[in-house]
Amino acid sequence: MTPPLTYPVTAGDINIYHARLIADQQITYVLDCAGRLDAERLNGSLAALRRAVPILGSRLRVEGSRFWRASADEPTCVTTEAAVEPAQAVERFVAAPCDPLSELPLKVQLARGEGGDTLCVKVDHVLTDAAGLKSLLYLLAEAYSAGEIRQPVNLDRGFGQVIGRFSPLELASAALRPSLPKPGAPIAAGPFEAEPTFLEHVTLEPEQFERLHARLRTAGATINDAVLAGLYRVVFERIAAAASVPYPLMVPVDMRRTLPEDRQCVIANLSSAVYPALNAVPGETFGGTLARVSSAMNGFKDRQPGLSAMLLMSLGALGGGSQMRRRYEMASRRGSRFISATNFGVIDSGRIGFDGADVRGAYGIGPIQYAPGILIALSSYGGRLHFVVQSNDRQTFQPVVRDFLGGLVAQLETFVQAAC
Repeated sequence: MTPPLTYPVTAGDINIYHARLIADQQITYVLDCAGRLDAERLNGSLAALRRAVPILGSRLRVEGSRFWRASADEPTCVTTEAAVEPAQAVERFVAAPCDPLSELPLKVQLARGEGGDTLCVKVDHVLTDAAGLKSLLYLLAEAYSAGEIRQPVNLDRGFGQVIGRFSPLELASAALRPSLPKPGAPIAAGPFEAEPTFLEHVTLEPEQFERLHARLRTAGATINDAVLAGLYRVVFERIAAAASVPYPLMVPVDMRRTLPEDRQCVIANLSSAVYPALNAVPGETFGGTLARVSSAMNGFKDRQPGLSAMLLMSLGALGGGSQMRRRYEMASRRGSRFISATNFGVIDSGRIGFDGADVRGAYGIGPIQYAPGILIALSSYGGRLHFVVQSNDRQTFQPVVRDFLGGLVAQLETFVQAAC
C-alpha cells in the first residue's frame, strides 16, 4: 500500500521541536560488534524498516502555527567510515547537528575498526523518544537477521491513546496537580560556548552493578532510586542553596507502560516526566537520602506518574505551541539548568542480534542539554550500567560534567561498600 503523502504531528513532537532552543534533540544507540556487518544487507534492512514505519521517510514541515510531516522520495542509507579509533568516529557522528526541516529523521553509521564494527543508530527526537528508538533498533536487527519484520508496530503516535486509558476522575486529578517546577540553582557558572560538544561516559562494571542490585534488594529500593539518591548527594555537595530550598530533578516517564503490550512498539514522543524535589539534610547518610527518594517516587507511582505533564503538553501544543515556545525562549535566555536522569532501560541482547556479528557492548546517548543543564542517559547491557552525558563547551563545562559523573559513581560505590 502506498503510504500517505503527509503525517500528523503530535503534541509531543511540537514540544520537542520548541525544546531545541535548550537542547540539541538527537538520540543515539551505539553497538560494539565483534564481527563485520554487511552494509548492503543493512541498507536492505533499512528499506524494510521504512516500509514497516513509513513516517521514517518524512521531513517536518512548519508554516506559522501549522505542523505536519511530508513524505520524502529519498532512501535511508548507512554511511561507513574506516576508523582507527571507533570512539572518535562515534563522537563525530553523534555531534553532527540535525535539521528536522531538511533531513530524514533516522541516520545509521558503521565505524569499521580493526576489532569489528561499531554500529550507531541515531534519530531526531522531534520524531520519537528513546523508547521509540530502542524499538527501531530491535526492528532493524530483526529485518537484518530474519529478512523481514514480524513484530507488530503501532502506527498511532498520538497522546489520545494514552490519555483515553484514564478515567475522568484521574484526568481531573492530574490536571489540577502542578507538574513543571522552576529548575534549581545551576551546577556551574557561565557563560558557556556552544561548541565544541563532548561526550562523558562512565560505567558500573557487571560485578559492581550486581553488588548494587543486591544491596538495593535488601533496602527495598530500585536502581532508579539509587541513581537519583546519588545525584541528589552530588548536587547537595556542590550547591549550597539546596540546603534551604527543595531542589527538583527531572525524571522522564515512558507512558507506553499504560498501553497493551502489543501496542507498545510505537515510534513517537510518548514520554512525559515527574519532578521529585528534595532539600539537603546535614549529615544524612546515603541510606537516608535513598529512603527519601524512594518515598517521593512511590508517591508519584500512586498518582498516575507523567499524566499531569502529558496533559500540560497537550494544552501547550494548541496553536502550534506558541506558549511552549515562549517558555523555552525564556529558559534559553536564563540558561538551561535542569539536571535529568533518563533511564533507557535494559538493551535486550536477544533482540539486537545481527546475524554474523555478535554485539559485545551497547549503550544509549541522550540529547545535549545545553550547559549548565545536565542530562544523564542510563542504559544497561550485558550486566554493565552506562552513564552518558552529551554536552557543550569542552574547556569550561566538560571538567564539571566529568567531576559530576565521577561523584555519582563514587556515591553508589560508597553505598555498596557500607554493607560489606
